[in-house]
Amino acid sequence: MGVWRHLLQKTQVFGCVEQEKSRYLILGIPLDQTTTYKPGTRFAPNAIRNAACNLEFYSMFSDRSLDHIGFIDLGDLVVSPGDLFKAFENIDMVIRGIREEYDDKYLFILGGEHTITYPIIGSLRENIDHIIVFDAHLDLRDEYLGSRYNHATVMRRIIEDYKIPITYFGVRAFSIEEIDYLRGSDLITLYSIKDLDRNTSLKLSGGNVYISIDADVLDPSYAPGVSNPEPLGLDCFQLIELLYKVLRHSGKIIGVDLVEVNPLMDINDVTSLTTAKIILEIIGFLENRTRSP
Repeated sequence: MGVWRHLLQKTQVFGCVEQEKSRYLILGIPLDQTTTYKPGTRFAPNAIRNAACNLEFYSMFSDRSLDHIGFIDLGDLVVSPGDLFKAFENIDMVIRGIREEYDDKYLFILGGEHTITYPIIGSLRENIDHIIVFDAHLDLRDEYLGSRYNHATVMRRIIEDYKIPITYFGVRAFSIEEIDYLRGSDLITLYSIKDLDRNTSLKLSGGNVYISIDADVLDPSYAPGVSNPEPLGLDCFQLIELLYKVLRHSGKIIGVDLVEVNPLMDINDVTSLTTAKIILEIIGFLENRTRSP
């Protein structure tokens, strides 16, 4: 057993269906240390797991039953309380361990706040050609409230430290500092709400892709349970359609994280259910990509 497994805590299995030989791996990272508006993302991994247990396993977009797939759920990474950089070290150790032992699996990571994407990308950076971000926010501030490592600076640190191109979808909230930085970078492509009909394959053809989905990319009417809600967002169908465009124009999917769900702010588990459904729809696409109907 790898040492990294000692950093994990067992939880309910995603969807309540465990399968030892599944191609789909679930990891929870309940980091909730830099949230500045509405804390509560630490409760998201288990809320999403429980929601998945109460959904039908049928992918509407891919027209495929998923009843047979099951999951390997590693549980939640134990987060060091109050020590962000120790949490980063633990995330790095676990992600590297997963890639060594489960290199043939599709990895889905349940946050937690968006800051988790920084150490995850750091661990996987040698295998990633492009990062796709679905988010209401750019997260490109150089610092926020005196800190350079938090949910509002995470993509700035990724760009500066790892030099991996990022393409955004759904952004509609930003500061002038972030816009100035975006305009000065040749590593960032932005598709706003107004650009949904544009050709999204321009910089997505081939290559290994990592996808990061912040739940606040959805309009608050579809995802009320987030830490930083922002009006005028995507609806669920728009998000799935965009995801399918990205998946069609991507090579290997290195990993997918789903972050910023906040069950304490949710209404009737709507956001947790939606997030679980998004995972199932992505899996439906992946099943169609590699298996005959």
